[in-house]
Amino acid sequence: MINNFKDKKVLVMGLGLQGGALSVVKWLLKNKAIITITDIKNRQQLKVTLDKIKKLPRSKTIKYTLNKHDLADFEDQDLIVQNPGVPKESKYLAKARRLGIPIVNEAVMFFGLYKGKVIGVTGTRGKSTTTTLIHKILKIKIKHNQLAGNIAVNPMLKALDTLKPTSWPVIELSSWHLENLAEYNRSPHIAVITNVMMDHLNRYKNFNEYKQAKIFNIQHQKSSDYAVLNADNKYTKNFGKYTKAKTYYFSLTKKVKGCYLQNNFIYFNNKPVMSTNKIKLLGQHNLANILAAVTVAKIIGISNTNIAKAINNFRGVDYRLQYIKKYKHAKIYNDSTSTTPDAGRAALLAVPAKTILITGGVDKGLDYSSMTKAIKQKASLVIILSGSVSKKLLPELNKIKFNKKNIISNISSLNKAWQLAKKNLSDKDKSILFSPAGASFNMFDNEFDRARQFDKLVNGTQKKKKK
Repeated sequence: MINNFKDKKVLVMGLGLQGGALSVVKWLLKNKAIITITDIKNRQQLKVTLDKIKKLPRSKTIKYTLNKHDLADFEDQDLIVQNPGVPKESKYLAKARRLGIPIVNEAVMFFGLYKGKVIGVTGTRGKSTTTTLIHKILKIKIKHNQLAGNIAVNPMLKALDTLKPTSWPVIELSSWHLENLAEYNRSPHIAVITNVMMDHLNRYKNFNEYKQAKIFNIQHQKSSDYAVLNADNKYTKNFGKYTKAKTYYFSLTKKVKGCYLQNNFIYFNNKPVMSTNKIKLLGQHNLANILAAVTVAKIIGISNTNIAKAINNFRGVDYRLQYIKKYKHAKIYNDSTSTTPDAGRAALLAVPAKTILITGGVDKGLDYSSMTKAIKQKASLVIILSGSVSKKLLPELNKIKFNKKNIISNISSLNKAWQLAKKNLSDKDKSILFSPAGASFNMFDNEFDRARQFDKLVNGTQKKKKK
């Protein structure tokens, strides 16, 4: 990959609304590249991002092709930046490859430009929580440590210019990031795979292809690197054979070379690290995330005192089983970043029962049977938003003979779902859980937009009650 971008012709394919592409454009402008931006969305759809670009120095030098892609744009470029929404099978990218034009994403650019050691975290579930936990632990001693990547709070190239060679940046990596990194034979110095579960089957040809994308996080490591793997996950427990790195494991159920749980205490390599008694995060899945984070911290050499301090003060990542407040006697949880049935199941098993569940969204080609068993165990009422998830969920609920009187389906708005949850709250209900278990794009810009809207509904209602 090129390192000097001055006067280099760079095409950014896929602008989007999440902020990652915006940070790439901002960085390229600062480094005086000649930029073309292309997106199948039109100007109105991209208005939020385009308005931000207009405020940047040299923004008037950018060429735009919007509402379509044009093959001609892909002919005369020094570099193409592919953003996550762009499928790797794109005929436009295929043309660029035939012409020998390098194709990168934000992660490839970051790994190519940053000269220090990187911690990279991936997984189907738990990667944001694990990434954030590692950052919180390291930040106590490494003040210039940064969290960046797929987590959306800090794009990689935004972080790049403020990092030092000793910063140990913690990067959340999606499977799409990893696909491009694999083309350049790059893996992080410390690579974590939290788990691999069924997901993104709307994007991948099959599960094996998706699983391979996660393996890329460790596949190109050297013998001086470290891999941290989940010994309790039926796939990742066997991933050690794919890396040359020193391999550590974490487990909730057994002793391993690495981090494990025993009698409410966390151990690393058979030495005690901390008690679990003061941990605030809910759920067994979050205990697994903690073990992964502790493993990384011990590899780097962080003290047990600092590890315990950071973990015991950590209340979770926004919108990931996040406790908001109480409505009457029931605790309300916002788990809007739940986009799979496995995530919905984990949330249900973690919250107080009985719970009113608000769920539903766009199915990603996944199996909802395990989630319905958790629904039967924990939910008093299921309110299902309209979308393809309901078409999967309703037959599965019928199979387990969940009482149809306790299902309200095809709800057209989140506001209506919230009003129904309040209206139907009984004295026996201990919580209200919003865990969609599906993608968001039938009703919302993304899962963060969905989460913010739920927060507004909950907080707005409570403010009115105080008047």
